[in-house]
Amino acid sequence: MTNAIVIGGGPAGLAAAVELASRGARVTLLEADRELGGRARSWEGEGYRLNLGPHALYPQAERLLNELGVEVTGQVPNGDLAFDIDGETHPIPASALSLLSSRAFTLGEKLRLARLFAMMGKPSPALARVSVAEWLDGLGMTGRARAFAEAVVRIATYANAPERLSTAVALRQLGSAQVRYVDGGWSRIVSALAARADALGVIVRTRAKVGGVAPGVVRVSGESLRADAIVLAVSPKRAARLLGDHAPAPLIRFAAEATPVRASHLDVALSRLPRPEMSVRLGADRPLYASVHSHYAALAPEGGAVIHLARYLALDLTVDPATARAELEGLLDETQPGWRSHLVEARFAPASLVMHALPEARAGGFAGRPEPLASPGIAVAGDWVGDTGLLLEASLASAVTAARALTSDRRALEPLGAVG
Repeated sequence: MTNAIVIGGGPAGLAAAVELASRGARVTLLEADRELGGRARSWEGEGYRLNLGPHALYPQAERLLNELGVEVTGQVPNGDLAFDIDGETHPIPASALSLLSSRAFTLGEKLRLARLFAMMGKPSPALARVSVAEWLDGLGMTGRARAFAEAVVRIATYANAPERLSTAVALRQLGSAQVRYVDGGWSRIVSALAARADALGVIVRTRAKVGGVAPGVVRVSGESLRADAIVLAVSPKRAARLLGDHAPAPLIRFAAEATPVRASHLDVALSRLPRPEMSVRLGADRPLYASVHSHYAALAPEGGAVIHLARYLALDLTVDPATARAELEGLLDETQPGWRSHLVEARFAPASLVMHALPEARAGGFAGRPEPLASPGIAVAGDWVGDTGLLLEASLASAVTAARALTSDRRALEPLGAVG
């Protein structure tokens, strides 16, 4: 029987543990924190659940969760979906007909946006090394149409980097934008994965400080654990640091060059929603976002509400926490005036990690990421690994691929892009 160790208790680590155990491995999962989940944890109190930022579940990630034995519930946002530009608020076009009837754009801008919409979900391989900014230049996209196009890319990818983000990555993500808000928050995903792991016999050790990794050995809390297979479901820099002299050169280079994506976010629980009709508000000329997630997911008690607000941060932006919070509270003043009178809980983060490495055009988008199998017996997993998807999808897909490779399953060679 394969003896496997997984380092990291976020979604990637849990998925790797579940997949390894389901293939007959004896698995131990090591998590440095006191609880599992990483960035997928949720705050819970007084019947409310607040995610750490505005998480949304894309269809590809949901399919992978289903394959791992995890089912989720929740709804797809609809209704009052609007965007702000030049001091005006307009409905977000959801179809060719609504685009043609929009008062936000000129006829020429509508035609250019129609070309963009037609390309969603159909990325040409040639666009992998073309930045979003270069692509929009080629489409002749200017003015309000340009601002709206960049806003749509931001909300789909969570990245405010049009000059560096790969167009192929953006188009693929835009083609799967029917997201779901999850009942019970993302901690439900974590608890469901943890329950699957437990049912399969995975041993979980929290507060386990891993000091280093070598082929067949993991050093943790003063002891050396033997393993036939090791998965590092951690950041690229930590993976390289833990492997030390055993880290392959491509991983060392990637860890040094990776550009993390971050966002400021304000998450609030309200006892009452001042404007119940407001649902989702997207900033076109400002990289802002506000959404009442409790409209579509069970996150609050009867009459209460949970709202997530975010500013998508430019890669080189230095954030002043006070200014960032004031801006997000100002957006909440605009969308839900009087909200302070109903405040139950507020959670603010000035520069929270969204993903460990932007898929850049200069590196070929997804192709620039490390492969899950780093060396014989050692694999990596996370949102920065492999050629499949963004965010949670990348974490789950790389975890499954890593587990398959380490257990010598021929299906390790199957392209996970086939899931959606």
